Amino acid sequence: MPDLEKTFLVMAGADAAFDILSDPVRIADYVPTLELADSTAVDGELDVDADLQARDGVPAGDFTADRPSGRIEWGRPAPDYGGSITIVSGTANTSKVTLQLHTAGDGPTTDDDVTRTFDEAVDNIRRMLSRR
Repeated sequence: MPDLEKTFLVMAGADAAFDILSDPVRIADYVPTLELADSTAVDGELDVDADLQARDGVPAGDFTADRPSGRIEWGRPAPDYGGSITIVSGTANTSKVTLQLHTAGDGPTTDDDVTRTFDEAVDNIRRMLSRR
């Protein structure tokens, strides 16, 4: 599977772009293969075995956003999937966004499918941040 990276200009300042792209609820707005599902916040200890069983064995993913660095990262505990978005200030009304994606492993998705979805996400981010 491919490692993909693209840097592109968006018509939104870095703070506005970060606000939109760092909101996990908005991911489905720009990644065409995702849809928003219910989530639950957990306070205290989590029974990992019960959690995995409830999700049919699918491991949890991480999503972190660091405003000072302008970096958003996501991935699974195993190194087979992850990515990042880095936002760098341009002018007051523009910024540069770098989208990176790492995929590995054997799955039903082809390299062409991954590349097509990646390119659609880039186009969707551009459109989304230009409409503000």
